[in-house]
Amino acid sequence: MGDSPILYGVLVVVLTAFMLVFAFGTQRNLTKGRRMMAWLQGGLPVLGRRTTVRWLGSSAVELKITDPNAPFNDAEVVFVLEPRDLSWLWAASRARGRRDFLIMRGRLERAPRFEIEAGDPSGWTGRHGLDRLDPAAWREAEWPDVGVCIAHSADADPAELRPRFDALRASSGGVWRMSVRRDAPHVEVHVLPPSDDAAAAELFGAFRDFARAVMRPA
Repeated sequence: MGDSPILYGVLVVVLTAFMLVFAFGTQRNLTKGRRMMAWLQGGLPVLGRRTTVRWLGSSAVELKITDPNAPFNDAEVVFVLEPRDLSWLWAASRARGRRDFLIMRGRLERAPRFEIEAGDPSGWTGRHGLDRLDPAAWREAEWPDVGVCIAHSADADPAELRPRFDALRASSGGVWRMSVRRDAPHVEVHVLPPSDDAAAAELFGAFRDFARAVMRPA
């Protein structure tokens, strides 16, 4: 009984600390999300004329292009933030390489000519697409100078997409994943946010050019 006040006090301190960390982490993500949305606004017209915005909890912001430009029939951008509101999850995921990152994906006017999955194994999502593939059905390649592993269909030439990968890498903070599939979403790219002095239009322009390069000719 004599230990109950001490135990109660410890529980109050722990709960208070948890709530403070949760509140601080949530506010930090909201601030980062708003800043990123403001930055993205400068480049979204490259993908389309109208956009809807939706927060997915406090760790992701989804921007859907409702009136997309060619070559897209559908396009969306998702800004995924670290789980700063949950300190234990944030620490564990950060130790495994998770950072804030952008997902760009789209459904094209015509399906791609081939399929390819390129990933940086050191990135948070870099091996995700590769690990789900049947090794017997895909050919392997790599771009060793940038540490990227590649799986591709027999009719794909990875060298054809290297300039598109380099353009995406130059306009971002680094590319974790670049995917081309015949089924929608036809194209998907995961990148780290670029530096503050970069232009969002350059990143979205690189994504648009990548989509054009893989689309089957009319």
